[in-house]
Amino acid sequence: MNHLPPKILRRLVLAPLVVLLCLAWIAASPALVLGALTYGLVFDRKLRAARLLAFATVYAFYEVLSIAALLGLWIGSGAGLAIQSERMQRIHFTYMRWWLKRINRAAGRFFRLRILIEDPPARKEGPILVFSRHAGPGNSLMLVGTMMIAYRRLPRIVMLAKLQWDPFFDIIGNRLPNRFIRHDPSERDRSLAVIGELAAGTKGQGAFVLFPEGRDFTLTLRARAIASLRKGGFHRHADRAELLRRMLPPRHNGVMAAVKAAPEADVVFVAHTVLEDVGTFKQIYRRIPFERPVAARYWRVPPSEVPTEPEAIIDWLYSWWARIDQWIDDRIDPQDKPKVPPVAGPAGP
Repeated sequence: MNHLPPKILRRLVLAPLVVLLCLAWIAASPALVLGALTYGLVFDRKLRAARLLAFATVYAFYEVLSIAALLGLWIGSGAGLAIQSERMQRIHFTYMRWWLKRINRAAGRFFRLRILIEDPPARKEGPILVFSRHAGPGNSLMLVGTMMIAYRRLPRIVMLAKLQWDPFFDIIGNRLPNRFIRHDPSERDRSLAVIGELAAGTKGQGAFVLFPEGRDFTLTLRARAIASLRKGGFHRHADRAELLRRMLPPRHNGVMAAVKAAPEADVVFVAHTVLEDVGTFKQIYRRIPFERPVAARYWRVPPSEVPTEPEAIIDWLYSWWARIDQWIDDRIDPQDKPKVPPVAGPAGP
């Protein structure tokens, strides 16, 4: 799944294939949802299967609609010649905001998904660099939706390249000022250059978005990341990562590239809490409909409080990660707290 087909194949083969699959799903959905409702009335009064199938049907509908709309915009832009014009960029941002509203509404209706922002920040002008914990595509969409809908921000997002398997994200993500990167050591310098370029272009109501963990938290990935730090000789960082119970150690190089490229921007750290266990499909299925709202918290740091030296940035980032980790731990239900085992390794100097 890491090796994407060329863009021409994604447009001419993958996108039409996804449209056909979505149409087939939509056609079969009445029978599927009816069967799920019948099953739920007997075995599952929370109607989990019916809720999932209904949401998937809504998502499939908007996938087809969006691919058609984006094709229309491509034609309207002169077969892509003016796709990067200011007007077309504004239209694409407007469409993305509209899509997010519909998907968020469907998630609220079928899953009872609600977002409660603690101490919501005031709407303040000026560019921001957003560093958020990573907890899956759903939580990422919630973050972007909150920024675009509630705060009218224009996000510039660093995303994993594998998201381009979804034609909608592939098309609109590449038309707007976003960048897709791979977790590939051989592409490290290129990825950092891309991050710096994207952050440097963040102006006005722009919001550069980066997920420093790079992946969703699991106990296995946590242990692997700490072991990797020790193997690389970063014992002090590994010691600090050992103290993180709900988050992976942050990848600091991307943060440093962004801060260096946009020294005039405020930094916003984002914490949110939902599905704090491993987050497998089985565990997600068990949770819906959600009984508690997603708790979220934003901290805004002015440029004067953002360090500039590499080691100072790393220490600052780990300090914020520890603060976010504690915030999450204070708010999740005890039954959702997996036991975090210590990671064997030599103590740091």
